[in-house]
Amino acid sequence: MLLFAVMARLSLATRNRIKKRKLVLVVMFWLDMLHIVSMFFQLLCFIVEYRVRKRSLKATYGHDFHSRRGEIHRLCYESDETCINQLRMNRNAFTRLCGMLERIGGLKDTKHMLVDEQVAMFLHTLAHHEKNRVIKHHFRRSGETVSRYFNDVLHAIIRLQGELFKKPEPVPENSSDERWKWFKNCLGALDGTYIRVRVPLEDKPRYRNRKGEIATNVLGVCSQDMQFIYVLPGWEGSAADGRVLRNAISRRNGLRVPHGYYYLVDAGYTNGEGFLAPYRGQRYHLNDWRDGQQPRTPEEFFNMKHSSARNVIERCFGLLKIRWAILRSPSFFPIKTQNRIIMACCLLHNFIRRVMAVDPVEEELDNDEQLAEEINGDPITHIETSNEWSAWRTNLANEMFNSIWRDMETTVLDSQDPSKRKWTPAEDIKLVEALVEYHHEKEGSPENKFKPGYLKILEGKISTKLPNAGLRAKPHIESRLRTLKREFQVIHEMLTGPNTSGFGWDTMRKCVTAENDVWDAYVQSHKGAAACRNKSFPHYEDLCIVYAKDHATGKDAQAPADVVEELEAKKNDDNLDDIPEDVDCTQTPTPGSNGEEQNARKKKRRIQSGEDNMVEAMKEVTIILATQLKDASDNLSKAVIGVVAAESRSKINDELLKLPGLTTKERHKATKLIACQHELIDVFLSMLDVEKEEWVKGLINGDF
Repeated sequence: MLLFAVMARLSLATRNRIKKRKLVLVVMFWLDMLHIVSMFFQLLCFIVEYRVRKRSLKATYGHDFHSRRGEIHRLCYESDETCINQLRMNRNAFTRLCGMLERIGGLKDTKHMLVDEQVAMFLHTLAHHEKNRVIKHHFRRSGETVSRYFNDVLHAIIRLQGELFKKPEPVPENSSDERWKWFKNCLGALDGTYIRVRVPLEDKPRYRNRKGEIATNVLGVCSQDMQFIYVLPGWEGSAADGRVLRNAISRRNGLRVPHGYYYLVDAGYTNGEGFLAPYRGQRYHLNDWRDGQQPRTPEEFFNMKHSSARNVIERCFGLLKIRWAILRSPSFFPIKTQNRIIMACCLLHNFIRRVMAVDPVEEELDNDEQLAEEINGDPITHIETSNEWSAWRTNLANEMFNSIWRDMETTVLDSQDPSKRKWTPAEDIKLVEALVEYHHEKEGSPENKFKPGYLKILEGKISTKLPNAGLRAKPHIESRLRTLKREFQVIHEMLTGPNTSGFGWDTMRKCVTAENDVWDAYVQSHKGAAACRNKSFPHYEDLCIVYAKDHATGKDAQAPADVVEELEAKKNDDNLDDIPEDVDCTQTPTPGSNGEEQNARKKKRRIQSGEDNMVEAMKEVTIILATQLKDASDNLSKAVIGVVAAESRSKINDELLKLPGLTTKERHKATKLIACQHELIDVFLSMLDVEKEEWVKGLINGDF
């Protein structure tokens, strides 16, 4: 009744205005509600679309899976010719390799790809050096999928190193092989080869070899039947072969040579116990069947037989690069992965020669395999010359020569010594100055340092400094730089190399300093350092500017056994991360259930990860809905307050007209003061009529 009474007192225009405000409020409220409902339906549509698309993807995946399986069947199982051309092995070898990778390498089928497809992608990449974008088009996979499975197969193959590396077999006493019968107890041959790689710009000087190529120096050791016994990739191309070999026999998982056995090496290595090198200064690469090239001395005959037998490692490297195109040119993988690819290629080379009756690359080689017996004994841990070893080589050479050429009249040819030029200290100083100047000129572009033709530039600089010296780029400057660099590397390795504590540099005498016991211990394993004892080398600081950053460190060198240990350590770390906080870490799982438990934990993590993502999405949507609802409520509250305030303000003037003691001016002023504040409106309307006039006058006069 009171509401109708109030409405009756309001004018028609006021009532219409109030109705319009209420209508606007109702419309705004429903618009906000419709906005919230529309967002809810959008979320619902997204969920429905996701479920429908998921069913469609499953159907599409089933069709694609069978289509891909048909292509894999044509590639791997239809004919030996196709399989050999594409994967470098026949169907039987491919099937056996997949089985070994599953049993030993830990490679598993996945929901989207079986093991044989993973292996086929990997072998096709190695055989043809295809890029990721080509493989993903050929196998209809994403680039990420191709990359992930490539690394999985790579690691699985390296885990086979214990099975695929050849166990060394010494040449027996009763051997009838013309190439090997002279080398009793020989285990095989070793050598280094350069494989071109792609490295960061700042590492190129260290990887540039003597041929000017960016390559890694790979040490390979093979048996008499051309199977690899040991491989060590990763050393920079600037490292000498002898340095790589010294590192290999000193590594924890390095090359082991028992006492009494040896490998054939070329003249670039030290002729010491365990490593039989040819005679220097004698003809080496001779042909057995050419009468005009018959050896004339025991040393030459020894070199001929040595070259014939040691050639097995050269042929082994040749077959390796012919078989796998990825080794013939640099790849875009990181350098660590490139080194592991070299290991995998060597292991696959052994597998093919062991499993296939006929090697598709070298069909005429004998592939008969004999079981190797384990060779026990203390291994050789350093390389050094000895009179006993040199005498043994000499006796062997005489025995070989006398047994074949007893009736031949020997003639010793006098070797002609090449003309040599003795450099003066002043010439050395000018040469080093010119080298440092050239280095500073090319300092901003390290890829262009020591490019072909730099010797001519040095010749021009030296001719300006020493016009009458007559020094030429070749052979004078080239030979002298080789000598200076060799001496620098020996000293630099003593001062900065690993396990070389106790050495110092005397800046006044320009020589290396160390205690006698330190020198004696170091010289035992580094014969080249003996000449540097108390010897002045005044150019060391200047050559540091040029060669220090180019010095090979071998930090990326890894044997396959090192890679396996690294992978197992990483796997163990991942397993520790998977253990819940309330589980006792000292509990030992049973061997049979270990793999199943790990797979179950991984599957559970994937499910949990998917659920967490969905929960997070729902939380975000809920927060958005709550924010929209709160904003709508705030707007509605403000609108309601505004309507109530408007209604109250419309009553002020009517109430003031009831006060006869107020003039028109006072009424207008009071209306302005009261209408500006909601609290004053409430106070004024709640007062008794008899009190309002006195209160209004006090408000106008500023009494309160």
